[in-house]
Amino acid sequence: MKSDEAVQAARKLLQAGVMADAWTRKNGDVRLAIPVESPRGELRSWFVPVIYKDRLLGFFELTRELVPHRYSSFQRREGQMEGCPPAADWLDPATIRRRATSLLQAGETAREPYLSYDTLPSRLAWAVPVTSRSCRERIVFVAGEAVFEASGPGESTGGTSCNNRSGSGS
Repeated sequence: MKSDEAVQAARKLLQAGVMADAWTRKNGDVRLAIPVESPRGELRSWFVPVIYKDRLLGFFELTRELVPHRYSSFQRREGQMEGCPPAADWLDPATIRRRATSLLQAGETAREPYLSYDTLPSRLAWAVPVTSRSCRERIVFVAGEAVFEASGPGESTGGTSCNNRSGSGS
């Protein structure tokens, strides 16, 4: 499925009032869908953000087949921005990559982030591949302002190849 199809599906859900509150339906803006990848790089779902001005109100998560999985809201109360992070914290790859650098060790470089999850698919986070000079790779996760190492087996590649992951930059 393509990103634009996921956006259209989320817009229909938002307009139908099925998952978000009335204020979000009126004021929220559905943005570009972002693929959520498994640790193996396979499409798992679509993350479709809903923003208002520069704030992330919430997001739809749709399956690969565009079936609604959930709508998650950052709003504590309808129409209030308290609790809503800056959209860039979740949507801007440069911001996410910059945050990941706080956990870099000497000689490591951060590559392009991709949206994934930490151990459980419900724990969405940006995976930032980090490579050392000796080509060892590990994953640093970024979720909003939180920056952390993988919590379970399988997220840290521990590999010794300097091959770039598909779709990532140097």
